Amino acid sequence: MLAALRAQINIVWPYLLLTLSQVCFSSNHILGRAASEFMPPIGLSFWRWMGAVIILLPFTWRNIAAAWPAIRAAWKDLVFISFALVIMGNTMIYVGLNYTTAINASVLAVAQPAVTFILSWVLFRDSITKGQAIGVAVAMIGVLTVLTHGNPLSLTAFDLNIGDLLILVAITGLALYSIMLRRVPKELSPVAQITVMQLIGAILLSPAYIWETVYVGPVPFTWEALFAILWAAIVIAILAMWLWNLGVAEIGANKASVYVYVRLMFVTVGAILILGETLHIYHFVAFALVFAGIWVVSRARTRPNVTAHASKP
Repeated sequence: MLAALRAQINIVWPYLLLTLSQVCFSSNHILGRAASEFMPPIGLSFWRWMGAVIILLPFTWRNIAAAWPAIRAAWKDLVFISFALVIMGNTMIYVGLNYTTAINASVLAVAQPAVTFILSWVLFRDSITKGQAIGVAVAMIGVLTVLTHGNPLSLTAFDLNIGDLLILVAITGLALYSIMLRRVPKELSPVAQITVMQLIGAILLSPAYIWETVYVGPVPFTWEALFAILWAAIVIAILAMWLWNLGVAEIGANKASVYVYVRLMFVTVGAILILGETLHIYHFVAFALVFAGIWVVSRARTRPNVTAHASKP
């Protein structure tokens, strides 16, 4: 009986981690949109990562030092992964939200699982099963139900601008990050992995941060800015990233990618609670479709792929 219970917990645990990570990640779009009123986007991104590194380094430096030979051997992969996460991913979200609406960003985010599937096949020849494809499609319909308020014809009014293009770059970067996590040295603990990638990312971002400080404006020394940086560093850059990495390591990037829809659902709930928007019948329909899609993806078997496994370091 006890063994069976432990087995069930081991099955459910990765999906719980991914769900909790998306609860944390859901605050990122809200924070980025709100912070655009009082601080520059690259500055917020830079101090999000540096703040996380400052907090984590006292706890991870011994593991990083011990794993240094593995880090040095995999430095090209680590630089690429960090670039995908920090420059292409998060920074482009913050910059893009200065030029586009939250609704446009949410519509575009629906494409992230599909981008993940395509890139994982291109880079590692990972395959997608019929069950995974059906689950993603069902969840996508659910999200679009919310975004269109139950009226698919409203998508005809969707208009791309520079902010939307930056969000597309961000989606591609986040997909690449999840796929390439398999190339991170196993000698690093999950928290040490985060520390190393965030430090490299902050270094890569520093020239753009210096340019923004000189030509656009510095990060203000205000309580609002401090709260935004601490929230982004602790809740998003540390807690959400740690939970996400653990979940992806357990079930793979393809299965995990569908949990982006959980984030979009929590963004909707946040808008209702914070902005006072009304809950409609189509919300319940959408939530049911999203979680039905996630259930289908979670239950779908992962097709073994010799090429993908052979590509691992």
